[in-house]
Amino acid sequence: MEGERKPTMNPHFYRKALEFALHAHEGQFRKGSVIPYITHPVSVSAILAQYGYEEDLVIAGLLHDVLEDTAVTPTELESRFGERIVLLVSGVTEKKKDAKGLPRAWEIRKEEGLRHLGVAQEQVVALKAADALHNVECLIRDLRIVGDDIWTRFKRGKEQQLDYYMRLSRLIRDRLGEAPLALELCEAVDKLEKLALPSASPTLSR
Repeated sequence: MEGERKPTMNPHFYRKALEFALHAHEGQFRKGSVIPYITHPVSVSAILAQYGYEEDLVIAGLLHDVLEDTAVTPTELESRFGERIVLLVSGVTEKKKDAKGLPRAWEIRKEEGLRHLGVAQEQVVALKAADALHNVECLIRDLRIVGDDIWTRFKRGKEQQLDYYMRLSRLIRDRLGEAPLALELCEAVDKLEKLALPSASPTLSR
């Protein structure tokens, strides 16, 4: 749990997960950029480590997108990192295609994810919070650099993206309470809202 810092973290286990993630995400980049995708899971892992979460959750941060965005299977992930890591990663993995291999709608995937977070273990909620926090921080920086054109990178536009992050941050705050990670996410989404919609009043921290 947050704040319960472990005396040490096994550097060999961390390096193993980092090398695995590097290989799995090789050739992938952040949306609309030339930034290597691996920078995202590394940042998510760092956020969890800085808040003192357990080693398994920090490792899951490195691996949280391998089931969703690469060819890695749950069986392969479990054989290398164990059942606990698979459960954590699966808890934040969206099912992007249906049984016929066709893309599932963005709205359906996001609603499904929000429902799952409402009943998921707190560690899964914390993992999603760190994932969302890094994504929101990147959006804030990109808005300052690029402006509103950044919204064209995504499947849905500004209003839908903002609505999703607002709902997500509220849910995470409900689940994690006064945990600093949840509070930081709410503050970041408030900042994003103010930057994207300058005439709007912040709503998330009320």
